[in-house]
Amino acid sequence: MKFKKRKELCPRMLKKPKISFDDKLPITHHLAELRQRLITIIIVLAGFFSIAYTFSEYILAFIKKPLQDYCEFIFTSPTEVFCAHMKMSFFVALFLSAPLIFYQLWAFISPGLLQKEKRYTLPIIVFTSIFFIIGVVFGALVVVPFGVRFLMTYKVSPELIAPKIKISEYLSFYSITVLINGVIFELPFVILFLTKIGLVKPQMLTKNRKWAILIIFIVSAIFTPPDVFSQFLMAIPLTILYEISIIGSKLLYWGKRKESQPGLG
Repeated sequence: MKFKKRKELCPRMLKKPKISFDDKLPITHHLAELRQRLITIIIVLAGFFSIAYTFSEYILAFIKKPLQDYCEFIFTSPTEVFCAHMKMSFFVALFLSAPLIFYQLWAFISPGLLQKEKRYTLPIIVFTSIFFIIGVVFGALVVVPFGVRFLMTYKVSPELIAPKIKISEYLSFYSITVLINGVIFELPFVILFLTKIGLVKPQMLTKNRKWAILIIFIVSAIFTPPDVFSQFLMAIPLTILYEISIIGSKLLYWGKRKESQPGLG
């Protein structure tokens, strides 16, 4: 009888819940992996920084181009030019390293995600990176030149005010402007997140489309020169982003309804 009881227990013992390899790893292993990935990012960042610093004069000439018809740079401290080159090189290195940083983030968190979550997370990381880069390029090639032209000609009389711009302040203005544009181009993903948590519905976005487009054109008219071409050049990409947000919100909302109501569609 004792032998039979043991035999009956064996199948139950074999049905223990499986523990994944990652669940058994100690916290020190994850910290070591995080350290290794941070070291990789720092090495690549340092490499791009060295390249950017080597070509800093060419990069500075490109960044200065929108301003060259209006004034020259000045500096008011012995270290300002050196610090400006360092800041500019770091900004360029950070921009070039962004895809690697996003990938390292994905590689670190992916073992802890479910298969369904992995399927969505990787495309999101890829597309947010692409949209951010497009936004930064759009800011550098479109927004900054038009913004500088507007600001440098806004009620400026050479007899009363002579423009003299510090190199460090212009670089701060430039980097903040292109960074903000990169963030603005993440609008579709913000809308998707708000739709996911139930704060936004596609019907609301569609209903308020005309007001959103009106606001976009008003903002474009304020921050661009007073010609129609410049206004459209800034307003059209923002309008396209809003339309992409509506489409993405509809797809996500429809997918959520289909999951909650299996018989739907």
